[in-house]
Amino acid sequence: MSVPRGSERGVAIDNDDPSGQMRASARPCPACGVTSSRPAFVVHGHPHVRCTVCTTLFVSPLPDPDRVRATYLQPDYHETADASIPRMRSEARARARRCLELGARRILEVGCGPGHFLDAARELGASIEGLDPARTATAAADRGHLIHAIWLEQFAPPELYDCLALWEVLEHLPDPAASLAIMREWLCDSAVLALSTPSISGAPARILGRRFPMISPPDHLELFSQRGLRTLLERAGFTVVSWSSFSNLDAATLARGVGRFLGSSAIARPVARIAGAIGTIPARLLDRAGLGTSFEVYARKR
Repeated sequence: MSVPRGSERGVAIDNDDPSGQMRASARPCPACGVTSSRPAFVVHGHPHVRCTVCTTLFVSPLPDPDRVRATYLQPDYHETADASIPRMRSEARARARRCLELGARRILEVGCGPGHFLDAARELGASIEGLDPARTATAAADRGHLIHAIWLEQFAPPELYDCLALWEVLEHLPDPAASLAIMREWLCDSAVLALSTPSISGAPARILGRRFPMISPPDHLELFSQRGLRTLLERAGFTVVSWSSFSNLDAATLARGVGRFLGSSAIARPVARIAGAIGTIPARLLDRAGLGTSFEVYARKR
């Protein structure tokens, strides 16, 4: 990942300001590049604004770059609950198959973490490398994967790749357009760009507002709208091949979300569990309608 040495200018937003006179951000929209935005809310001390053109939500001003880098270097960064690992491996296999269907044979995964996608692609016969300075990526290196443990801007590939995988990466980048421009140079003509990123256009984000779990600064610096992400990819020189929505909202995850609103009383806990079980049906319907928690996109370099 890339973190610049200076932060963009912006303004602090006070949710308790009785006048309601909150000024717009000076940070350009990380998706479409315009400078017109309106204040949204503050989460964990970080002001968020919303682009008035593409509705992408983003942090402004950007947090201190050293603080952002320190987040990725935490010993437990990328770690997940054991119960989620089977789902993540299944998801990685499906994604690797899709990349190979699109012709990928030499793949670079940026932000590879513990390496579920690396494992899946290698098992299918692809040549794959990882790029990630996080300590949790050492688990993938221990399994024989080539891991470049450096920041994005420090990387210089010895030869071009025909696929770049960015699973849950774009939302972490202070300047995703600039980062995509760098990474595009690592790709051969017509190479595949495979990515996933949280959606601010989905029903969960719209319903939960500032309580949407994917709003998590300084880890996530922007959450794209569908229009914003399409615009970003077009600006970066990529043409979308396929686009889908997903949520990974099983009963347990939904129950935890409901529990945030109901509290932890003796009555609230069983109600949350029941609501979580019932909620899996509309969650699947939302994904089919393109209104889930995240986007999964496959594109080609123009």
